[in-house]
This record gives sequence, C-alpha cells and structure tokens, in this order.
Amino acid sequence: MQVNVPALSADQLGDAGQYEAVAYRKAIQAFSDVAVALNDATDQCSLLHLIARKICDLAGASRCSVYLRDEETGLYRGQVGHAGHDIDAEVKRLTAGIPADHFTHEIVETRKPVHIRDALHDPRPIHSTMRHWGVRSMVGVPMVLRDEVIGIIYLDGEDAPRAFSDADVAIAAVFAQLAAVAISQAQMNARLRESFGTVARQNDILRRVAALDDRLTNLVIKGANVREIVQAVSDLTGKSCALYDAGYQRLASAVPPGEDGFVIPRLLEPEFLGHPEVVAALEGIDPVRSTVVGPIARAGLLHRYLVAPVTIRDERWGTLVVMAHTAHFGPLDQRICRRASTMIALDLSAERRIMASEWDAEATFVSGLVDSARDHDDVRRRADFLGIVLDQPHVFCLLSPYSGAPLDVRAVREAFVTAAPGARVMTGATPDGVVVLLPAEPDATRASAVETARATLEAARTTLGEPLAALSVPCSDAEAYPRAYAQVRQVLQCIRAFHGPGSTRVLAADELGAGRLLLMGADAAEADRFVDETLRNMLADSGAPDLLLTLVRFFEDQRSVRRVAAHLDVHENTVRYRLAKIEELTGLPVRTDSDAQLSVQLALLVLHLRGRLQALMTR
Repeated sequence: MQVNVPALSADQLGDAGQYEAVAYRKAIQAFSDVAVALNDATDQCSLLHLIARKICDLAGASRCSVYLRDEETGLYRGQVGHAGHDIDAEVKRLTAGIPADHFTHEIVETRKPVHIRDALHDPRPIHSTMRHWGVRSMVGVPMVLRDEVIGIIYLDGEDAPRAFSDADVAIAAVFAQLAAVAISQAQMNARLRESFGTVARQNDILRRVAALDDRLTNLVIKGANVREIVQAVSDLTGKSCALYDAGYQRLASAVPPGEDGFVIPRLLEPEFLGHPEVVAALEGIDPVRSTVVGPIARAGLLHRYLVAPVTIRDERWGTLVVMAHTAHFGPLDQRICRRASTMIALDLSAERRIMASEWDAEATFVSGLVDSARDHDDVRRRADFLGIVLDQPHVFCLLSPYSGAPLDVRAVREAFVTAAPGARVMTGATPDGVVVLLPAEPDATRASAVETARATLEAARTTLGEPLAALSVPCSDAEAYPRAYAQVRQVLQCIRAFHGPGSTRVLAADELGAGRLLLMGADAAEADRFVDETLRNMLADSGAPDLLLTLVRFFEDQRSVRRVAAHLDVHENTVRYRLAKIEELTGLPVRTDSDAQLSVQLALLVLHLRGRLQALMTR
C-alpha cells in the first residue's frame, strides 16, 4: 500500500529542529508497519491495536485509547486501548463528545491536538472520568481525514504526571493523520469485502432458489401428493414440518432424513391452540406471506416456527408449519415455505376443479374408496383435498333395506350427522347399498371403536326405517378400506340369508369372525337343521340358559375356565360341571376337540343371526 505522507509544517516541527526531524522519521517508520498490517489485517480491531501501540511508543505515553466517530450520533465510541494490561473492555464502554466533554469538543472544533497538563483542575475534561482513570496529564489527538475528525486518540501517563513536549504532540498529530488514512482504507476494504461476500451469497442463493423451485415444480408435475411435498420441504430446509387444514387438523408431517431425534412442529396441535399467547400469535400471522412465530415459553413451545398460509382464491385452505430445531431460519427457508405453500395450493386447486364437476365430492370419494382396483395414491390425494386423514381409524357401515326402495344417500348422511354431531361423517352409494364412513378415536381399541360406531348406527337407523346394517373392523390405511368393504358385504349377505322375524338386523364383522365365510352362502333352512342336530338335546334341557351362557363365555374367554368363572361370578367347578353337561348332551368334546368347537361355534352363530340366541339364554 502506498500512502502520501504529508510534510510537517514549521509549527509542527517547532524550534527543536534536529530532534523533531528524527522523531518525524520514526513516525514514518512506525506508519510503514501500519501500512503493511493494513494489507494483511482481517479486522479493524487488530489495526487499531497496532496504531495505539505505535503512537504510545512515538509520544512516550504509557496508556492510550482510540475512539471512532459514530455516523448516526456524531459521538465518539471507544474501540481499543493500550496499556500495561488489557483495558479494551473498559474503553469500549466509554463515549466521548457528550455535552459536558469540553475537552473533546475543543479537539473536534480546532482539528488540532489539545494538551491538558493538569487534568484534575482543568475545566475542560470530565473530572469524574479523570479520577476514575487516574489521569494527571493528557493529550487528545484528532484523526483528520478530508477536514473531518473521524476519530480521536487519547494519550496519558497512567497515574503518573507526564509532561508531553511540543515535539511529542506534533509527532503524535502526524501519526494520527496517517492513521486516519489507514483506518479509512481499512473501512473501505471491509465494505468491499462485505459487498463481494454479499454478491457471492446472493448468487449462491439465486442458484439454490432456482434448484429448489425446479424440484418443487417437478413434484407437482409428476402428480406428487401433499405428503410428498411436505417431505420435500423437510428435506430442503433440514427442519421438521407439518401441514394442517383450515380447522388445524394435521394432514401430513415429515422430518429430515436420518434425523430420528426431530419431532413434528407442535404449534398447531390441539393442546396448544387454546393458549392465549398462541391465539395472539396466530392472529398476527400475515394472511399472504410466511411469518416467524415463537418461542412461546409460557405455552411450552421453546422453538421458532415458520408459518405459511395455504390460500386458494383468498380462502385459507390450510397452514404449513416449519420448526427450527438448532439452526435459525434463513431467506431460503422463507422462500421454500412460500413456494411449497403455493405448490400445495395449485395442486389442491386443480383437484378441486376436477372434483367440482361431481355432484358430491365426499360421496364420490367414499364410493371410490371401496374400489379395490382404485390407485391408492389417487385415493390419498383426494383424501388430502377433502381433509380426511386416512391413517386415523375409521369404521365402515353398509346399510341396505330388506325390501322396498333403495336408501337415499343424502338422507342417510343427515341421519348419521344428527346421530353423531361434530363427527366427520361421509356417505356414498354402492351396488350393495349405502356405505357410511365413521371416524373413530385415534387411541380407541378395536372393540371400543366398533361399539361406538354401532351406537351411532343404531341412533341413525331409527329415522331410516331400520334397514339391515353391517359394521367393519377399524381401518387405518388406504389399502385396508377395500378389504373392510368386502367384510361388510359378506356380513350383510349373511344377515340377508338368515333374516326372518326377530332376527338380527345389525351385525359387526368381528361378531361373525371367519364364520361369515361359511355362512354367507348357506341356506337358512339347512342351517336351522344343523343347529338342531348339534344342540337339540342341550336346548331341550331345563338348564339350557345357563349352559348356553357358559358355552358363549367359554369361546369369548379363549376357552379359559378361570376367566369364565370370573365373568359369570361362579366357582370354577361349576363351569367344569356345565361344560361336562354340555358334552354329555351334545356328544361333542367341546373342551378338547377343535372340530367339535368349530361345529358348536357355527351353531351359535346361526342362532345369533336368527335372533334366537339372546332369547334362549334368558328364558
């Protein structure tokens, strides 16, 4: 680096002649070290430390502090210090040029060094500061560049009186003027480096944005569903994310590959939605752009969340949420979220236009859901559009009138909505009748889910003429629904085959088990003859109700005498006696022989279908 070094004026040299000339050469030599450091310096602090050390050596001062002008306030902020010990932290807390600091004001106004020989009695400095720092005498040297004071260097003897000569002051002034040039050059270099870095970062971001846009666009072109788009967002941001519908029901979630420790964003989960601070945060979300929310410590949400609305024609369809685990959100995260929410909106908008031509989107979806030949990805895509989470359990009901006109799909839906207010009930027409999709609680057992669906079904049947009805086992994935529909068709076929006065009109697949495969094509009269041959003597016995009850419980309790006794509240020997009696009357070893057990179970199923079992157990 080359710097034009100004010549000393006669005033600066004074009368000392030869001494000043030697000192001036020392100043030039000292500054040459600063010039070399300027080329190598990577931070301003290192350069200022070197300037402070060199000017202390030149002026014979034991302590020095360097201040630079703050462009916003016009005050001078402490930057670095030089002494026998580290004083940087204390210097950085100081500000020069406040109204009471007449010493600094004089330096700035005159643009010349100011020498105070008795700091404790001179009216210009702030005496409390002088006492705190133990200053006896001090020189303030301006760093002038283009007739502006860009900084000030303060020199003193640190607790000892130091008589600065005119030559010391003059040499310090020359060095400070050179230092001003170096500092200005360093600041310009820093700005250039920052500018180059900014341009490089921007170019890198533009390249990455283009790649991200291509990936997201290709997903939509290839027909990706919202789950795949959500997973792509997680992959691209390196953060977990989730998609919710307008009612804040989670439709899809994803975590980055290989990040098993990550958890899904919890901001919109039910346990947090009612918290006042969460409500306030959601009300403040921009309806168009993505917004950063959190942390909300009082609600137990300790992370930041990037929330992007999914909007279709000014209607908020859903919300995409990304959670920052360890890294902060950057501009790329914002871009990915906005782009992904747009892609989801486009995908759903196209799906809406397709389904809008159908008379009832839900009815069409349910009717297609039972089709085993239907593409499962297409089913999931339509479920996402309708806000149906197929991974959560649902129970199928198939209703069909025993005779007369077919059931009206809309009337069935209204009956079930009335019977289960608040539940997402969907209906559809099939060749076998009207199928109803009933949601079950996520944590419900198989038995409790079916019983809840049965209660809803019984309540709805009363307004529909009490049609025949079959219930499936709970389903929790797209592939399970066609199988569940096949179950209810078989059950309904059994109900029809054995229907008669007083017979069962509502039956669950679990009640028939594998027996539905044996009974669905059977003749009712032949089945009655089978029951008579198998259980005739037992049914004629005076103890038939107790024997039947024991036999039913025996099969329901996995053939455990202990469990049967506990359920019936009798002694185990009583159960053994009754089983022995059953074997004696039927001639079938029901306790030990699997063929005998199958025959008896099948006979009991026929009695149940014919509506006679309960009556026989209670007569």
